[in-house]
Amino acid sequence: MSKFDKVFEARDAADKEKPASSSKNAGSKKKTVKAAKSTAVEDHKTNGEQLSPKEKKQRGRPKAKRSDPDFIGFTTYIRKNTHLSVKIALLQEGKGRELSELVEELLSKWMKNR
Repeated sequence: MSKFDKVFEARDAADKEKPASSSKNAGSKKKTVKAAKSTAVEDHKTNGEQLSPKEKKQRGRPKAKRSDPDFIGFTTYIRKNTHLSVKIALLQEGKGRELSELVEELLSKWMKNR
């Protein structure tokens, strides 16, 4: 005899007491509530305006430089203090610019001046 036999028996007894139609309705209620919630969220975000298929929020992660064929990743070594100072300066700048964008800009300028 398993220590879980009583749990399974109680579950089976509870299932027998429930009418079969109520379990089907419970599932449809969940779907309806879920659909209503998602519609309410979309309406709230768009102030009731319907979004076109292009404007709807896409699922998953946004496209990143890693998956962009125009970009290549590379490793370089700089001093920890330099890295920290640059990251702090970029945050204080408040433009949301990434370190890789700064490096791209500086290397491009260097190539033009060469």
